[in-house]
Parts: sequence; structure tokens; C-alpha cells
Amino acid sequence: MTLRARIPIEECKARLASGVDEERLAFSWSGYAGSKPIVGRFRDTSFRLQKRRYYHNSFAPFFYGRFVASGRDTLIEGEFRMHPSVKVLMILWFSFLAFVFVTTLVSSSRGGVGGDWASRLVIPAALAVFVVVLVKFGQWLGRSEERTIVAFLKSTFEADHAGSRP
Repeated sequence: MTLRARIPIEECKARLASGVDEERLAFSWSGYAGSKPIVGRFRDTSFRLQKRRYYHNSFAPFFYGRFVASGRDTLIEGEFRMHPSVKVLMILWFSFLAFVFVTTLVSSSRGGVGGDWASRLVIPAALAVFVVVLVKFGQWLGRSEERTIVAFLKSTFEADHAGSRP
């Protein structure tokens, strides 16, 4: 996604900093200090935003963006993604399930697994389905967060999509 703001980068950075609460852990219902609806982390011309929520959702979207100078205007480029640590944990989890599945298949083909080996394959398959359902449910809970963040960016920077004309 790319938005065009008709203001310089420094003004964009200032508006963003004043419009969001910085991600600082605190003892509060949302887990972050402050009360603004959007929480963010900033580094030079890049930033990460998320909607403040009062429940835990590891699969909710984060907006990873950056400011790019374009003449006197500023382009806000970014995309919505899951938090990187959640992606790593999911890769590890599915790798473990694949390992269990393959070792069960190999062991059963060699006659090393006694009893009903097919039922032993059901457990990793069921755990994989459970995780997929959990991820989809988390994404469903966060379904409106992308629209909220895009609306926030458009109003904060008085921006429009980069391809549109005033």
C-alpha cells in the first residue's frame, strides 16, 4: 500500500509521533502506556503501527511502513504483516509436526511402530488443523484493524492513495 502526503517527511514524522502512543510496556488494560487508539514504534524513516486492543491477539496485523521523499511530497509505503516472532514460532511448530509425521510414516513402513500407526498420524494432523484454525480466528478478530490503521494514516497525513490525483 502506498499513500501520498502533500507534506515533507519531517512533518509526517512529527504528526505520526503526536498521533500515536509509543510502544512502551506498562501496567494497563492494553499492556501499553497511554490511551491513544494506535500504538507504534519508530526508527528514523520506518515505523510499525498496531491498533490498541484490550485483549491478546498474536495474529492481529501490524502495519510496517516507511516514509519516502517524493519531491515536496512524502510517500508512505507499507504493508500489513504478522509480528516476526509469531511467524518464527509458527515455522518451528509446523516443522516439528512435519518431523513427527514423517518419522511416524518411516517407522511404520519399516515395521517399527506397533499397533495402529494410522491413528498416530491423526494427532499431528489434528494439531496442524488446530493451529490453522487458531490463526484464522485471530485474523478474524483483527479484521477491522487494517481499515482502522489505514483511516488513521489517511487522516493524520491528509493523504490519498499514491495513484490518485487531488
